[in-house]
Amino acid sequence: NGAVQGRELIGDAELARFIELFAQHRLTARASAILVPHVLVMLREYTAGLQHLGAALPFILRMFTELCSRAMSIDTASRTPELGALYAQLVDACVGVAARTPDGETVDRVLTCVADMVVPQLAHMVPDFERQVGVATHLMQQIISPALRAHMTGGYSGPAQATTQTQHFAAVLQSLAALAQQTSLAKVWRRDVWDFYGDAKFFSEQTMAPTLAMHWKQLVRQLLATDKDRVADLLSRIAASAPGLFANRVYEAQTRALALRRLSFAVWAGTTNQYLSHLPHVQERLVDILKNAPLPVVQCEVFLCLRVLLCRISNHHMSNFWPMLLTELIRLCLLQLAREGPEDREQAQLFLAACKFLDLLFVLGTEDFLIHQWVFITDTIDALYGSP
Repeated sequence: NGAVQGRELIGDAELARFIELFAQHRLTARASAILVPHVLVMLREYTAGLQHLGAALPFILRMFTELCSRAMSIDTASRTPELGALYAQLVDACVGVAARTPDGETVDRVLTCVADMVVPQLAHMVPDFERQVGVATHLMQQIISPALRAHMTGGYSGPAQATTQTQHFAAVLQSLAALAQQTSLAKVWRRDVWDFYGDAKFFSEQTMAPTLAMHWKQLVRQLLATDKDRVADLLSRIAASAPGLFANRVYEAQTRALALRRLSFAVWAGTTNQYLSHLPHVQERLVDILKNAPLPVVQCEVFLCLRVLLCRISNHHMSNFWPMLLTELIRLCLLQLAREGPEDREQAQLFLAACKFLDLLFVLGTEDFLIHQWVFITDTIDALYGSP
């Protein structure tokens, strides 16, 4: 009640911030036990009036997260379910109000609080697993899923208008990444991440901005770690489809190139040798692509995938790749040297992709490649000045 009266003298945001800091640095275990009944009353009052708090909303959520976290640590078992249930209602109410507010900065602050404080402690704060699922599902439905769908369709609406798209989407992904760390809640977020991962806009400049790419790396890693069948699905999408009467070769090549890039991103997002068991299948797919003389856009993605494999798979496991790699690299170099007339843009991009792969080989200095590097580069006098 004292906190309610204090709102007449200072703002809700300042009061909430003060109580949060006081709880962090001054509140003892004994004092926390005494405050539990007051926290329960405050939870009921604030949950009912959140729509009027405006910019103070994220500070209120932070305050109660800190108070409830301390209370749950010392509270009796008989009070814990009630405290957890009220806290879950507060989080749901905050997310619901944030989803409807036009103030994008408030939405982002709420999402940051959810990612940094609420989700990591959710199992501790809300012992009932069904309520945990409910909180996570509500967060997905109200804010995260709409933001992902808006991004796929090419524009934002609602609370994102007040901030830049990248800032808001970074806050969304931060919350989603926090959910992904909770393995028990995997079913809540997996479908949305997989759908976005499979969308053509996944590799757009807006999605792969520097502030967003690392979030996606973490999300894709968690997605494939919690659902092993997804890797086989990625590999199956790379396989060439049977030629049809009305087949569009360019469209099929673009689709296949995107499938290859998704595989490359998955391997890059993983840890060293995480996908070693899938390496024979990856090699089979890459060999099949090169044997069928694909369009340059697909070949470029093959070299990108090979660069990622060099960084994520131990060198001694890559020995079976060398016959294919050397043959293709030599073919492209000879083709480029023999080319006459105007430069073809797609072929130039392909040769650049091959050169990037060669450059990485030189930098890594793998033993299997060192014995072949003379084919591509030399440091002799004849190479510098020409033979007499």
